[in-house]
Amino acid sequence: MTTTVRLASPPEYRQLAERYAAQGLPPPTLADMVLLAEEDGAIRGALRVVMARGLMRLDGVIAQDDEVLALLLQQAGRWIGREACWTLASAANLPVYLAAGFEVDECAPDTLRVEAVARGLLTLLRPVVEDAVSTEAIALGASASPTLH
Repeated sequence: MTTTVRLASPPEYRQLAERYAAQGLPPPTLADMVLLAEEDGAIRGALRVVMARGLMRLDGVIAQDDEVLALLLQQAGRWIGREACWTLASAANLPVYLAAGFEVDECAPDTLRVEAVARGLLTLLRPVVEDAVSTEAIALGASASPTLH
């Protein structure tokens, strides 16, 4: 069975709200970009990309297992393009994030460091990838490729 990743539609955000609440996370809003990992129509994971306080951030990553997490992070990297992106992650998930190009960053903005300490998480940064597709090109090509594998 193949797991596919695609952009969630706004009506699906309501369906995801319950999953996020179960993880103690705020639900996605219309200002967010959410990627869904699906297998045979069943949601196996979701990843929310937000802009907060001038920072691009993965906020609200839910994955059934490390394989789904790795796929979501890989696809998020394609959608983020040439943007630096922050996230908070547990030490247990660190290897998956490192494999996806994130780095532990102890010089993160104060707001992220405070949140990381309060939640017992690590602050990670996906630096700007020089050979990444520009964010504008991604946006222009998005309508031609609604499903990612």
